[in-house]
This record gives sequence, C-alpha cells and structure tokens, in this order.
Amino acid sequence: MPTCPICMTPLDTVRQREGLCYPCHTCEGRAMTISQIRHVMGNRLATRLLRLIRLSRLTSRHLCPFCVQPMLAISTQGPFLALETCRACSVVWFDLPTYESLPELTDETTSSMAMQATEIIALNRLKELKEREEEQRKLEKRRKRLHRDKSGDPHKERT
Repeated sequence: MPTCPICMTPLDTVRQREGLCYPCHTCEGRAMTISQIRHVMGNRLATRLLRLIRLSRLTSRHLCPFCVQPMLAISTQGPFLALETCRACSVVWFDLPTYESLPELTDETTSSMAMQATEIIALNRLKELKEREEEQRKLEKRRKRLHRDKSGDPHKERT
C-alpha cells in the first residue's frame, strides 16, 4: 500500500475514468503517474515532466510512496512548479497548493479533446443505432400487417 511521503499515512486509491489517483486525506497531497497526468492534464505537461525527471539529479528528502526510495526534486519555469518525483515508478507527488494551481496552468488538452470527441461520436452512433432499430421494428410491424391482410388471417373478422 502506498504511503504519503509527507505525513506517512496510507494513501487512498481512487479509480477515475482517466486511471488511478492516490490522494492523502491528511495533508491533501496526491501521487499521480505520468500516464494519468498525460490523460488528465495533457501531453505537453506530461512530456515536460518526463524530460525534467530524466535530467534531474537533485534528491528530495521525501521517499517515493511506492518503492520507498528517495524521490527527485524537479522544478519548472513559466509557470514555476516545485515537484517531487520517482524516476523508477514514474510517479509525481503534488502538494495541495501545487495541485490546485494545475487546472489554471493546463490548457484544454488534445488528449482530453480527443476523449470528448470520441464520447460524442459514440453517443451519436448509439442514437443512430436506436433510431435504426426503431425503424426496423416499425417496418417489421407493417410487413406482418400486410402479410396478414394478404393471406386472409383466420383471426380477422370479415365484414
């Protein structure tokens, strides 16, 4: 079970549509994988963080929530972010103020736009499929009625 690098309490595992997130309910920090960062915050930020993780040599005083090895300290310029990360686990630790500032720092991402577009397309296809099925049912009803009328259905009274 992952442990918070700040307050050493067990992290929760929260399943989201984009993947897993590991929040700490004590200090309100959270661990996120680079993969989830890519889905939630976009490819540009994830790529930038990966580059910084590879280049970083500055060891943090906190341990990785997963492998319990010292994390690396990284920082970005424009906007300034000070983060801790584990190269081996591809995990980034966000304290609460940093995490809360992220939505302002990330534009609408192409990956989230693609996900929204896929969702809209799927909903439209589902609607079209339902409409086609309804048309098929109506057509089948008409065919049965016509067939019954032509064959002289014994249950139908003649006047």
